[in-house]
Parts: sequence; C-alpha cells; structure tokens
Amino acid sequence: MEEPEEEVFEDALDELQMKEELCINNNHAAPKPKNSLKAFKLRARGKKREKSGEALECVSLAEGLAEARLAIDLFFDNQFDASLEVAQRHCEESIYHALGNGTFHYLKAVMTFEQEHVEQASTVLSQSVATIDKFRRKSSSLAGMVRRVDYSLWTEQEVHAELVYAECLLLKAMLTVCEDETLVSFMKAGLKVRQCYVSFKECWNILQQRDWSNDQHKSHFEGGVRLGVGTFNLIMSLLPPRITRLMEFVGFSGSREMGLKQLLATYRDNTCLRQFLAAILLLGYHLFLTNHMGQADSCADYTLVSEILTSKLAKHPRGAFFLFFHARFQLVQGHCEAASRCYREANAAQQEWRQFHHVAAWEMVWAASYLGRWREASEHAGTLLEESRWSPCIYSYLKAAFQCMLQPELSPAEVEEQAELMAAVPRLKQRIAGKSLPMEKYAGRKAERWQAQGGRLLVPGVELVYLWNGFSIIGRHYNLVEQVYVTVQEAEKTWVKGGDYDLENSCLLLLLRGVCLRYMGAPLGAEDCLRQVIAAGPRLQADGYMAPYATVELALILLKTEERREEAALLLETAKTQYKDYSLQSRLHFRIHAAQAQAREAREAQAMAPGIQLGKKPQGERHTSDLLEDLGDLGEEMVPHI
Repeated sequence: MEEPEEEVFEDALDELQMKEELCINNNHAAPKPKNSLKAFKLRARGKKREKSGEALECVSLAEGLAEARLAIDLFFDNQFDASLEVAQRHCEESIYHALGNGTFHYLKAVMTFEQEHVEQASTVLSQSVATIDKFRRKSSSLAGMVRRVDYSLWTEQEVHAELVYAECLLLKAMLTVCEDETLVSFMKAGLKVRQCYVSFKECWNILQQRDWSNDQHKSHFEGGVRLGVGTFNLIMSLLPPRITRLMEFVGFSGSREMGLKQLLATYRDNTCLRQFLAAILLLGYHLFLTNHMGQADSCADYTLVSEILTSKLAKHPRGAFFLFFHARFQLVQGHCEAASRCYREANAAQQEWRQFHHVAAWEMVWAASYLGRWREASEHAGTLLEESRWSPCIYSYLKAAFQCMLQPELSPAEVEEQAELMAAVPRLKQRIAGKSLPMEKYAGRKAERWQAQGGRLLVPGVELVYLWNGFSIIGRHYNLVEQVYVTVQEAEKTWVKGGDYDLENSCLLLLLRGVCLRYMGAPLGAEDCLRQVIAAGPRLQADGYMAPYATVELALILLKTEERREEAALLLETAKTQYKDYSLQSRLHFRIHAAQAQAREAREAQAMAPGIQLGKKPQGERHTSDLLEDLGDLGEEMVPHI
C-alpha cells in the first residue's frame, strides 16, 4: 500500500502541530512547548520588515526566479563568473539572489577545503540567512498557540522565503564541520540540520493546506519542498540502525521509497526551478551512493540515469558537471577506458575551477586500477598529491601502494620516492569532528606495516580496489575479475614466507581469491576461501578487518540461495555485533545495512500473499546508555568519505 504523503514526517518533533492540537483540544492558550522552535532559529538583527518594506520590494519574486534560472543555466554552461555576477546583483534585496550567492560560495568552499574559502562561504551564508529572514512571516508565538495557522493569508514572497530559509540554513549547517573540525561543531551542525528539518515540515504543511488558486509560482515552491523532504528521507534511510536509533530519538525519520518518490516528482516537473538539483541528487544517489553502500545491484536505476544524462547533455553539451556524471556512468558499468576519456573531456570543458579536475583525477585513479594499469593509477595519485588538499595522507599512500604493484619495474629514484611517501603517511593524518578519517587510519597502519616488512606489501593495490567496493564494478566483466585473480595467484607464487605477518598475508590472499571466485561464478570455491579467513579471525593481529569482511562476503553468497538465507542473515548479524574496533568498520556497517535490507525485502516478498499483511516488528525498549554509546560512535560513522 502506498504510504500517504501526509505521513512523511510522522515521527518528527513538530512544535507547530503541538500548538494546533492544544488549540483544538483546549480552545484556550496553552503553555509554550519546552523544545521551542524559536530557540533554534537565526534571527536578523536589522529593522523589522514593516519598517524596511521599501527595500524589500525592490526585486519581485518573479524577477528573482527568472534570474535564478539564468544563473543556473550559466553555471552549467561553465560560465561561473557570469553566474556569480547574476546571483550577487540583488543578493541583499532578493531571497533567490541571496540563496544563489550563498550556494555558489558553498560549492567553492567544499571543493577547495581552503580555510579562506570556508570562512568566506560561512560569512556569505550568514548574510544570506539574515537577508532571507527579513522576508519570512513574522507572527506571534502566542497567536500560533491559540488559533490554527492560515497559510492562505501568507503572501507568495513569505511562502517562498520560508522554503529558501530552510535551504540556505542547511548549507550553513553542512559547512559548520569544515569551518571548525571539532565534535562540538559537529553537534552544532546537527542542531541546525534539525532546525532545517522542522522548517521543511512547516513548508510541507503550507503545501498541503494553502489555497494555491491565486499563486503563479506554486510549481517552484512545491518542487523545493519535495526536494527537501525527499533528500532528508533518502539520507536517513541509508544510515545504519545504530545511527537511525539516535536520529529517531531526536525526531528524524526516513524512507528510501518516499525519498526517491519526492525527488523524482521534482525532476519530472520541467517548469520547476529546482528540477536541475533533483537531477543532480538522483545522479549522485544512483551513481555514487548505491555503489558506496553496496546497493548498486538492487537499488541503482541506470535507465533513469541514462534518461537524465541524455536530457541534460542535450541542453548543456559542454557542461563539465554532466560530462563528469556521464563519465561516472561509464565507470560503474565497468567501461573503464571510456570513463577515462569522458573524465578528460569534462576537465577540458572548463579551467576556472581546478578543484573540479581533482574529482575527475580521483575517479581516474580507480578506472586505471580496475584495469590493472598501476603506473597510470600512480600518476593520477601523484597529481592529486601535488595539487589537491583534500587528503594528502591518502594520496601519498595510494601512490606508494600502486608503486608496490610495480615493484620489480621501479627505478632507483622511484624506490627512494616510495620510501619518502610511506614515511609521510602517518604524519599527514587529519581530524574531522574530533575523529581521524577511517581510511587515513588504515593508510597509516599499512605504511607502518610496509616499514616493518622491509619495504614490502602484498598486493596493496588489489586490496584497495576491494575496500573501495571496486569488485561491484569489475564484477560485471569476467575478464576484469579474471585479471585480478591471476594477479592474486602470481602473488601467492612469489610471496616469501617467514615473517611476522604470514597469517595476515595468507588471509588477504584467501579473501581476495574468494571474492574473485564469487564474481567468477564459483560459489563453492569462494565459500571455502572465506571460511578459512573467518576461522583464522581470532588469531589475526594486524588486519582484524578481514574476518568480518569475509563474513559479509560469505553472507552475500548465501543470500543467492533461498534455503540458506537464514544462515546468511545470521552471518550478517554476527558481522555487525561480534566484531569490534577494526579498520574501516563503519564502511562495512553500511554494506551490512544494505544487505540486511535486501534480505528483509526478499523475505517479505516471499511471505506476502493474498489476505496476509506483515506488521512492523515492535522495537525494544531503548535505554539512555545505548543512545549515548551510539552518540559516541556518531563522529566516525558520519564523517565524510573521500
């Protein structure tokens, strides 16, 4: 049964709804709710709206929307300076100009991660929030408590201001962590995100309850609301249960189906200003998130991706962003050479934002790795190390690891360079929200291992491909997987035993061989390899991640067989609960969450029959100590993955 749209925020802590219920039930003023919305909101310190009405009426809503569309078209045609000029034209007098100006600076900040750009974006976004707030409906809190809000009395400008305020505040929240990389800032960002959530809830109420018969720009408002609702639902649905329990405790909830439905509705409306953003989010979900979460096979809609790219490239044939997504589309299908050509084409389309070139260079690292072209992959990693500031630690390790794959072919100068790169890895680690990035911690441990083994690592390039979910891509082509399998076999023949890490090295080769056999259609051979890794798990010292990863890989094999699905479910639960404190734990938990959802859907599809409905499984009692434990892990689980 289709979920009613009115229930999309059914678990939210909605102060406005509380006020309305108090009014209906008691018919008199009620005490102010403890969690007042006002406490979360940023207020401009300027003059009240009625005293500055002349300034606020300079730019009409229609003019603001028209210029916003112009700025968007210029941006996607790579005319970035012209786009910014349009956005800045009335950024102190128009809600859409203010949003455009803030969005432009936000994009620049997150692409460079330079402190100067982050601080500038933070300042501009604060100014944009203050400007937009002047246009919002100012109503008495007491009045809202004693009578139902009549949204039909709001002007179109006020309605759109509420939406744009939520959007701009969301950008400000996401920038907070970059601005000050501490756990306190991370929690502040969480409070701002919650405020955005409540604002979008009010916008949803406006959309459902307002009389739109006299409004000319409903499609723009409706698209923005559906975009916000869809994004919140989609993101919440992707988080592991240990995080969603905490989010639900403070009022968030999410549904993947509802999220995608709302985003798709916005994309289908060609008259909507935010249609382009819905397209970007859908492309990002189907081309990046599904792969990162281990959901590509079951959740990615490549037919929709092809439709979006065909439409957008017809309008912006040289648009760097859509050329980049086209390259990614080629990559996730395993067309690595075509993907590299498209990435180079995207980079050649514009030169103003060099940081955009770095994103393509990162993708080309993996395209070359999937093909086993280790020198090419090393060169791309070197480019990132020289030019990008995102993660010098990871770039250094990537280049050195790929050089390990070329060990007999390295020149004396390259051998010396490799030693310098490995020595630099541990001291280049960063901290975000008070936590080290999981992949940087992994790189640091591997660099130390390289030193301990006398300048050797066993197939580190193939190991990186596996950890980055690369097998979900190369697994589409038998010849690519077979090539990796041959590499693993050759490593087994040339590996010199007798060191302190013999067990770890043996288990790594077994894990990689098992994954290759899984994608080569030999499940029994794969199962044998993976069970050997699981059995050796308690004795692993340096690479404890291999046992839980092997457990999940085995579960994914068993899920394909109907009579072994219960065993697969047990393995997934074992991997989630019995293994602790290993490298890249959060990355695996996302995959476990995706696999458990897939198993649950399979069970429900099998159990559903005419006249039978499955109810929700009752949740157990949540204790404060459990929530605090989840909160302690929140930083590492939620930090951005490069």
